[in-house]
Amino acid sequence: MISGGFGTKISNTFKMMKSCLDVLKKDKELILFPVFAAISVIALLGVMISSGAININELQGEQEPSSALPYIVLIFLANFFIVFFNSALVSAALERLRGGDPNVSSGLSHALKHIHHIFFWSIIVTIVAILIAIIRGDRRERSIMRELFASFLQAGWAMMTFFVVPIIVSENQGPISAMKRSTSLFKQTWGDQVIANFGFGIFQLFGIIISVGIGWFFGLFSQTLGIALGGLFAAASVAMVYTLEGIYKAALYEFALGEKPLEFQQEDLRTAYRSKALAY
Repeated sequence: MISGGFGTKISNTFKMMKSCLDVLKKDKELILFPVFAAISVIALLGVMISSGAININELQGEQEPSSALPYIVLIFLANFFIVFFNSALVSAALERLRGGDPNVSSGLSHALKHIHHIFFWSIIVTIVAILIAIIRGDRRERSIMRELFASFLQAGWAMMTFFVVPIIVSENQGPISAMKRSTSLFKQTWGDQVIANFGFGIFQLFGIIISVGIGWFFGLFSQTLGIALGGLFAAASVAMVYTLEGIYKAALYEFALGEKPLEFQQEDLRTAYRSKALAY
């Protein structure tokens, strides 16, 4: 059951976001991890298109793919880059919350120590992504029911695996063990996790709205300038929210273990996730 009123939950999420911002102010370089992930995925896509492994018309859905293999490889490598840099972000956030002074190098170094677990977790994430895509079907097969079912599965998967990355980088557990542990935490915190995700969604929505406004305003003077500035602000807002969510996830993981993460008020964390005493 979700404890407390909906308004109280949303208010507390904003408090938590402020605490995340306090952490980010001390370690501004943490925002580089999602930037690295985005650059890696874009570079990967560019290489596969330029090499002919992927046809741009197939990618846009204008013609049927001649082979599914290149797209499976693309999805896997994209997921690998995203998971790897997310692991580096969470590692650096945990270092700060435990009293350390992280930087980009320390975050990447710690993620590299768990590269084998990250690799296999990326395979699992890719398989799930493909299965959800199959359920959705192509544009001609899609229906409201299929879309709703796929969205429900995707949301459930995201929440049940919420703590997988912190568990991998902090406890050096394999993907399967980390999934079981994360699922256990999910069973006790599902209500507040939904509210937390909703809160981050609000911030992302605000970022998109502001980006559109900036693009429209400067587009009155120059269409190119409007697109450039609007796109730049949108990218910055996505990177910001992604980073704050990584810090938030690290803090909640620490609290679930009975630790006292720095920068966060314990009462805020208790309100965010009503975690019972965990014995592991």
